[in-house]
Amino acid sequence: MKIFSLKTFNYALLLLAVFTTSSCSDIKEEQIAELEFPVEIEILKIKERVRQIEYFGIISSKIINYSFLTPGRVKSIFVSKNQFVKKGTKLMQLETKGFSLAFNVAKNQETQAESAYLEAEKYYQNLDKVFKLGGVSGTDIEKVKLDRDVKYKDWEQSKINSDAKNEDFKQATLIAQTNGIVSDILPKVGELIDAGAETIIIQGKGLFAETALSQKDLEIVKKGTKVIVEIKNQKVNGEVNYIATLPDFQTFRHTVKIDFSNNSSIKASIGLTTKIYFETDTLKGIWIPIKYISNNGQDFVNVSENNRLRKKVVQIIDFSGEEVRVSGLKENDKLITRGAASIKEGYKVKIVK
Repeated sequence: MKIFSLKTFNYALLLLAVFTTSSCSDIKEEQIAELEFPVEIEILKIKERVRQIEYFGIISSKIINYSFLTPGRVKSIFVSKNQFVKKGTKLMQLETKGFSLAFNVAKNQETQAESAYLEAEKYYQNLDKVFKLGGVSGTDIEKVKLDRDVKYKDWEQSKINSDAKNEDFKQATLIAQTNGIVSDILPKVGELIDAGAETIIIQGKGLFAETALSQKDLEIVKKGTKVIVEIKNQKVNGEVNYIATLPDFQTFRHTVKIDFSNNSSIKASIGLTTKIYFETDTLKGIWIPIKYISNNGQDFVNVSENNRLRKKVVQIIDFSGEEVRVSGLKENDKLITRGAASIKEGYKVKIVK
């Protein structure tokens, strides 16, 4: 018969106690990990948003820069420097002889193209009657029809060209768009100027926002681009009404001016700093509020996958107000919008409304 010593018995009890304690600890941790933590989610969908480019700028007094849409030689200047002008006042005019000649030529070409088409249409109609009686083959009628269609397209193109020349003729005179004071007149009578070149600068009442645009962004920001101007935490709508042709030779940036004069509710003063958001193109993708993005060395968001919290790395691509377009997420992903602050990755979550 084998006899156990007291030392051996005590050692066995110690092992049993360690095993029991360890097992209870594992069970407790497993129970904690399987607790369901309530979270709120947003099921992601492909959205369409207007991309924004952010700049800082300043508030300046309103200045209108007038330019011609077509090149030409200055024929007349109707105003002088420091003169007050009213809306509708004629400012400057290009020589119109060339525009008039080009329009007359285009109009003549349109008339000829119209006559050619009408003649071809008449011939086709007559031949079609003969074709229906079996007098000509299908090949012959198709050739005549094709000739008619070509002449119709020529006529349409000539009308477009004629309208464009007529518009050039109309644009040969600059008209003041608002009341103001002539602050500068750049070209002289007889001088040849390019399309878009500054001619007359008029300082009007009111204010505008001004910034300096990089050459890269100059490719997508144009005159007429919609803008959101943020002044003292207030946002108003504006529009690009001037882009300098030549850049600053030190910064290589182009001066841009934004008109927001239609928003009389906002109070601003000259020299005040502002944020400027250029609204460029419309993009589709996964757009989420920027507030849901965290950073631990890299940007990530919390999502629910199989009812467990997972951290997904994302990359910000574009901005639109308080939302950003990101990569790293896909449609129907469950973005956790509330309740993830105190939950570790891998913990079980319960989706609540």
